[in-house]
Formats: sequence, structure tokens, C-alpha cells
Amino acid sequence: MKKLLKTYDLNSDMQYFEMIVESFINGQLVQACDQFKAMPKDYKILFLKNATIGGWDSGLSNSQISRLFEII
Repeated sequence: MKKLLKTYDLNSDMQYFEMIVESFINGQLVQACDQFKAMPKDYKILFLKNATIGGWDSGLSNSQISRLFEII
């Protein structure tokens, strides 16, 4: 994950998570999925936990979250 953060000049995992959400919001579905796929599996699970049961209001729709579940 450190390599991804460095690539995008980000400081935290949450910033990377928010970047994925922004890609979805901007209609860049392929980009959002590619960014999600690039994460290590543990971080994919953390992202989805936060977006579903973790209390993080990501702004993602259920269908967008379902699409990410399919990637794992």
C-alpha cells in the first residue's frame, strides 16, 4: 500500500480510499475498479468494511459497492 500512496502522492490509506470514491462519483468506473484492484487484499477488505459496516459514509451506492465485492 505504501507504494500506491507514494505513486499518487497521498499520505494515508483513507486518502486512497477517497480517491477511489471520487473516481466513481466522476463516472470513471474502470479507473475506480483499477485503483481498487491495485490494493493488497487486506486493504480491499478494509475498504469494503468501512464502506458497509464501519460507519464511513463513502457516498457509494449499493451497486457500486457490489461491483467492488465482485473484484475480490
